[in-house]
Amino acid sequence: MARKALLALTVTLTVLNPAVAATQSLATTQVVSVAGDGPETVVLLTGLVGGVAGFRRLEARLVDQRCRVVIINAYLLSIDSGDVSFHALGRRVDRVLDSLGVMGARVVGHGHGGGVAIRLAANAPHRVASLYLLDIGASAVNRSPVFNKAIRLVPFIARIPGGRAFIRNRMMRGLRESSGRDDWIDATTERAYTEPMLDDIGRVIGMALRLARAEEPDSLAALIDRLQIPVTVLLGGAPHTAAPTADEIAALQPLGTLLRIERLPGAGHFPHEEVPDDVARYLLGHRVPLTST
Repeated sequence: MARKALLALTVTLTVLNPAVAATQSLATTQVVSVAGDGPETVVLLTGLVGGVAGFRRLEARLVDQRCRVVIINAYLLSIDSGDVSFHALGRRVDRVLDSLGVMGARVVGHGHGGGVAIRLAANAPHRVASLYLLDIGASAVNRSPVFNKAIRLVPFIARIPGGRAFIRNRMMRGLRESSGRDDWIDATTERAYTEPMLDDIGRVIGMALRLARAEEPDSLAALIDRLQIPVTVLLGGAPHTAAPTADEIAALQPLGTLLRIERLPGAGHFPHEEVPDDVARYLLGHRVPLTST
């Protein structure tokens, strides 16, 4: 990849949210990344884990195909906010895209980022030309019962000898159980998926508790009714945990012919990490090879 030809822009918490910069660890973690200077814009919205770094493989492939790629971690952007509903996160993403002049983009949401993407498309339709949901359907509320229950134990475990290593190992085991293949989980991935939470446990716990109480102003049916764009759901085809529920997929059925559901063989909950070439192919068509490496 010819890096000299790329536009690379990193926006940190210090720029987007001065209040978040109070903690050194998160103050240096990316919230927004923009790369590439092609004529087509793809917006990637992260879920609860992985952050901006979790899209690095897909980003590289899209930039190679002359796309401008905007990655946004709406959860880190909102880590100190009192309102962490999908609606609120979508509104903050809209403001970021407005500052970047993004209109009519292909918008991709992974996991809970899919809930943010749906609200963005419904409430700011001029930003979104087409919507892609990675191993997620339509979520009514911005919360994860498993995540909220488990996260409460983390501060206590982290304070005991060996507790930090125990938490890291459990998190990595969870990633592997959620994946159809685990060859994408390297040392860089481990740091990206575990260190931000381990370094700022108190603030992560606070957000988890607010997520558990968050309420949405619009019903899911009303949001889906407002979508007038193609929606593609890319599900991991391999057995894995963290897959969307049948209700989340059924909630999208009123889209009718606008809805397309595909399964990616061999992939689990992280198709953008496990089979990035295949995800890019669905985003851009024949311009990308079929086989991921």
